[in-house]
Amino acid sequence: MGAGTGAVAGGLKGGTGSASTVLPSGVTVAALAVVNAVGSVVDPGTGVLYGEHYGPSDEGGPHRPGAAEHAEAMRRLTAARAESERRQAASVRPPLNTTLAVVATDAVLTRAQAHKLAGTAHDGLARAIRPVHLLSDGDTVFALATCGRPLIPEGGPEGADDPAFGVHRESGALNEVLAAGADVLTRALVKAVLAAESVDGPGGVFPAYRDLYSR
Repeated sequence: MGAGTGAVAGGLKGGTGSASTVLPSGVTVAALAVVNAVGSVVDPGTGVLYGEHYGPSDEGGPHRPGAAEHAEAMRRLTAARAESERRQAASVRPPLNTTLAVVATDAVLTRAQAHKLAGTAHDGLARAIRPVHLLSDGDTVFALATCGRPLIPEGGPEGADDPAFGVHRESGALNEVLAAGADVLTRALVKAVLAAESVDGPGGVFPAYRDLYSR
């Protein structure tokens, strides 16, 4: 069974997605996520994926379904949820939810810096899933660093040899990695939802976003 096989997000089928970016420094930051959340990934008022509001400008912004398409999608999702609850009524095991993700970079990071990266990457979860980090969730983000590229590129502006200046350069470079970690995780979550396929089985009916909204 592959990761994301039984994943669900707010009644929709969840899944696995990845995204990456290369910073101006040459450092790569990437994320892999399995979406399995109690909360929803879709704005119930518009049908827009929450995470698409934070996508790169060259992706054209969020896809906005028409009013009629959204109304029909909500009708189908409500019916699917009701059927899932009916099928799960006899189950002695309550549904379990945990969105898992890993954020990785080729930059040289200390253990403390990697820990910080994992923490700030949770902002990516909060952008794409609402509500998130509930008592019913076990949301976890891991961080990895292959340490194949210096965090701070060789050379730099005049005064870079000053120890005090070096501290600020390192902080600035790390901040770029931290911000990118949250960004790529949000994009990975969106891609996970868009890649999911509808499921109709003994455990319930879980339609895929792309089937509800013709994506």
